Amino acid sequence: MLQRFTAALLAFACLTAPVLGADSCAPEKLSVAIDTYARDPFSPRSWRVLKGLGDPGVEQGYGGFGDTWQQQQDWDNLVKQIAPDDKALTDVGYECRIGYPLQVLKERVNSLGRESKYVRQWLTVQSRVLQACSEPNSTDLSIPDPIQIHPALAKMQADDRAYQQASVAFYRDKTKAIDEFKAIGASDSEHRAAARYNVANLLANSKQLDAARTEANAILADPSLASVHSITRELLGYIANLADTAEGWTALINRTIATIEQPVADITKTPQAQTEYANALYDLGFAGVRGKDDDWWLDGKLPENPTISKALVDASRQHPIALWIMAGQSANQAYQAGPWSLAGDKWLNRMAEIIGKAEAIKPAADGIPAPARAMLDALTARPDDATRAKLWDEAHAAMAAAEQSCGSDPQTAAAGLLLAHAVRVSAQSGHADEAIAELENVPFKSASAYYQGALGGLAQLLLGQGNLTNARLFRDRLLTPAFFAGLPEDGRQQTQDTFSNFMGWIAEDEAHWKQALALNSTKTANTLLNFQPAASLWALADDPMFSESEKALLGRTAWTRGYARGITQSDAQTAKLYALNPELKAAANKAAVDYPSASAERQRLLTILRNPRYGILVNAPGIMMGGDDSGTDFGALDSYDPNDKNWWCPFNMNRQLGGLRTSFDEALGTADYDSYGNRDLKPVYDEAMRAKVDAAREMILKSHPLVKTIDWKEMAALGAMGSAPRTLAQSAIRWGKASKGADGAPEALALAVRATRYGCRWDGSHESFSKPAQELLKAKFGDTQWAKETPYWFGCVDQQWNKDGNRVPVCTPRQWPKQAPLK
Repeated sequence: MLQRFTAALLAFACLTAPVLGADSCAPEKLSVAIDTYARDPFSPRSWRVLKGLGDPGVEQGYGGFGDTWQQQQDWDNLVKQIAPDDKALTDVGYECRIGYPLQVLKERVNSLGRESKYVRQWLTVQSRVLQACSEPNSTDLSIPDPIQIHPALAKMQADDRAYQQASVAFYRDKTKAIDEFKAIGASDSEHRAAARYNVANLLANSKQLDAARTEANAILADPSLASVHSITRELLGYIANLADTAEGWTALINRTIATIEQPVADITKTPQAQTEYANALYDLGFAGVRGKDDDWWLDGKLPENPTISKALVDASRQHPIALWIMAGQSANQAYQAGPWSLAGDKWLNRMAEIIGKAEAIKPAADGIPAPARAMLDALTARPDDATRAKLWDEAHAAMAAAEQSCGSDPQTAAAGLLLAHAVRVSAQSGHADEAIAELENVPFKSASAYYQGALGGLAQLLLGQGNLTNARLFRDRLLTPAFFAGLPEDGRQQTQDTFSNFMGWIAEDEAHWKQALALNSTKTANTLLNFQPAASLWALADDPMFSESEKALLGRTAWTRGYARGITQSDAQTAKLYALNPELKAAANKAAVDYPSASAERQRLLTILRNPRYGILVNAPGIMMGGDDSGTDFGALDSYDPNDKNWWCPFNMNRQLGGLRTSFDEALGTADYDSYGNRDLKPVYDEAMRAKVDAAREMILKSHPLVKTIDWKEMAALGAMGSAPRTLAQSAIRWGKASKGADGAPEALALAVRATRYGCRWDGSHESFSKPAQELLKAKFGDTQWAKETPYWFGCVDQQWNKDGNRVPVCTPRQWPKQAPLK
């Protein structure tokens, strides 16, 4: 149901598929049938099925007026076989139309052979046509003279030449092209149909819209021009858009609906009929028959001099399909944008208002079939016993009909949506256990309508209610190994990650949290890891559920936290760090070889300065996902996240708690409820409902087993310590003051100044330690290459956008919104 749980499943290519039948019904086949409609429940395709018209198995498509990429490829391949040295034929300009020339070339090759002298001549002439398009400054556009040819082919050559000459004019002289194409269209040329279409097209693009519409309608009335009927219908849509009249839009909508509601046999009889149907599925929404943000169309409130708005109001009164699609999509967009936990009285009142107004529109509402009407009513369903019982009866009937018919029964198109809302109403009315029991018996568990719609929606709702008892029952009975194994391979890991996050938040102890985390593909992106004490991170670095690179990150983070706080790490801890991170072991060995006279402490400082990947976070809220460091150059500076990946900044509690809550809100489906992308929630959004959801989040977080193990004193110490640029620069300064220069101090000072430029830019000005480090390097070791490569010190390195849209340096520490404690 929800946008975050719903994969983008719409295809935009015209495909044909076998109509589902009742001869056999594997669960996977039933799941495909359910998802065919549940992925876009209030679509023209769903309407056909609900009305009993059947599904021709043709996906929505849009051919448009331009050439396809495949046509361009086919043209290039065929031309290169015939005339490999003629670059003008393959270096075709973007505006050049190649679809029809490709069709003609294929016909000539098929009838005459690839080696035919005439085929080569046809390409020579066509090269001049393409020149007219691709080379706007060319002036010699006369086509080559005809060749001597067998008398039986003379008319073909004449017809081809006339069409190619008119095509030259098409790109250079539109008025002349209209006259020349008209002459061809009035002849018995085999290019007659294409020429007639070009006349209508040219008239439309020259804004002679009445003449263009008249010509297009005349084409459609002539059966002998059937080869261009499909693109002519598309042209009429273009003309309607240009003319922008109520009459034009009405004609387009009426014609599109008539195409959609044809019998299956008429749709599938020819490839062209299938293409027209596929395009009609797209065109209906293009013409405005889709969800609306307000009720003007329901109330019949039109602007002055209405055009498309009048056509839509009229269509919703005349055509049940239009009324049903517009009402269903208008209401359903709230469910697509937000979680069920926000669906309170304001939300459901708005649903009832939209659907109530729609069902009062006559006579169109009377033409909505029962299963389609049940879908509209489900959007308004309130959490009371009578509604719950009725909705489950409808969901059971639809699912049974779908299963018994293997997806061919009309109710198949309603089953996914009815199931989701029956689950919603059960859980909202205090019967989550009923919903869980029902979900165990659903016969299409590999359908996204099941695992993303019903299960995903219920998981979010239980979290939003703070209903841990039923959330854990949901986990234990539904999120089983068999369930995960049965998910479709395409998208399985994404779905598993989603439920892994849910399972992690509801975990009653560390063991259950680890079981949840083990299912996740990005384990170290879990924001709770940032709050774990160093001792816990060391222990997790031994856990076999983590990859080698994840173990390396956990160990590196644990070690660096001690170092950054000034705690001397034990030899065993350092040995473990190097065992997990062999790159750092190699770097430490190199520092010892480069400067054997330096103490172990100073060799370690130099190793850290050379390798910015020493950090104190496992992941960074909103920036760094954590995880796979394999292949990373530990010595490279990071330009994307310099504050977290170029050494460290102090642990900012407000930032980290905000990130933790945002991560939880993402599982709830409320993380970006007020973003532009979720504007569909604004008419139904209720602050009181959000407050309840936030209270549930706080309750779950405060009782979470891993929150209870947080060492808040350690976290406070990490927040109070110095940033890496400060800590490393001050250490380098102490070294430099005591050094005679041969022990690595000049390099340490230079690299410390580098750290003040590229590390922790959020912690205020670096001047107080960058300047003395650079000045000491210059004064004491000025003749070294390190001093020559370090001509500047750095102060305010954080940059933010000002009110004028310019990036300016900022000298104050970065602040994050104040967060309530979780203690």
